[in-house]
Amino acid sequence: MQDGQLRRGLKTELELRFQVHKSTITRVFDDLKKQMSEGNVIDVKNKKWGYVDENQWNIQMNFSNQCLFGDPTFVNMQETIHINEKWFWLNPKTRRFYLLSKEENPYMCQQSIRFKIKAMFMAVVGKPLYDANKNLLHDGKYGIFPFVFKKRALKLSKNRVAGTMETKAIESVTKEVTRKMLMEQVIPAIKSKWHPSLPKNVFIQWDNARQHQISTDAEFQEGCTSYGFNIQMVFQPAQFPDLNVLDLGLFTSIQSIQYQSFTENLDHLVEKVNEAYAVFDPKVNRNTWITLQKCMTEIMIKNGGNNYPPPHMGKNRLENQGIMPEQIEVSRDIIHQAVEHLNTLFRQVNQADDEDTQMQIDAD
Repeated sequence: MQDGQLRRGLKTELELRFQVHKSTITRVFDDLKKQMSEGNVIDVKNKKWGYVDENQWNIQMNFSNQCLFGDPTFVNMQETIHINEKWFWLNPKTRRFYLLSKEENPYMCQQSIRFKIKAMFMAVVGKPLYDANKNLLHDGKYGIFPFVFKKRALKLSKNRVAGTMETKAIESVTKEVTRKMLMEQVIPAIKSKWHPSLPKNVFIQWDNARQHQISTDAEFQEGCTSYGFNIQMVFQPAQFPDLNVLDLGLFTSIQSIQYQSFTENLDHLVEKVNEAYAVFDPKVNRNTWITLQKCMTEIMIKNGGNNYPPPHMGKNRLENQGIMPEQIEVSRDIIHQAVEHLNTLFRQVNQADDEDTQMQIDAD
């Protein structure tokens, strides 16, 4: 049971398993929720006076155990937002063309690979939000922002006159640049596009790169807590790019769309990247968040390792059958295995080995 609701299809499974009517399952489930809300001990005995059928008692007790003590699921992650940076190039290193017999090969001259035009973008993505009828309420896209600045041209060239405002890419993204991007672009975009039905406790996840060790002073805290929001920055584990949906597949999808165009300058590149982000399919975004949960399960199976093949579960087939899970179940055996492995790696703070005690040296 997750957030007071049974997972999709569980009532039908219990109806076939225990050979009872669906109304019986609904009645027992409503009784369970009432007792849990009141803080009482779970009691699903038949309330009728007289003889209580032993089979009916076993059925209801097994149903309560299935609801309360079944395999746990991941949280819905609806309040989690993933952000990350990526370099987008003006043109790919290689490009394939299909030409007619009389067409000439496309040609683009460039002095050196060092002069290839590129720009870094910070993408902000959340999980798509659907209602009970599977209607899309929010696509989970909060924006993609380039690290660029405007500079006036000092000299005359064949492309523009002197004094023209040009777009330049920020080549070195430092802590100060990252903090400015969060304060002026990312956090305001989240606040303006946040769906009103969701709580305002937002978790922004990114990797723990050096430029992400920003200063969280009073000004930054004010920006994260204004208008009733409580925005917190959390780091993902190191060496695990699969724990960020942007690295898991969204960046690849956006870049494949952007490479379908032929950009000529940096302004054109920014325009095409924004267009690729805008046409990005929310269905692919939702599937990536499901893949993220499967990756977490594989990491627990590997005891924290990343040596696992990409998990596949046939999401298109499950969606066509109407049984696509939004939250993946995890076997309790896998969780117990992961907990036991962690217990072998750590020890209590106040627990000291005999060897450590013997090795202590008196400073006097």
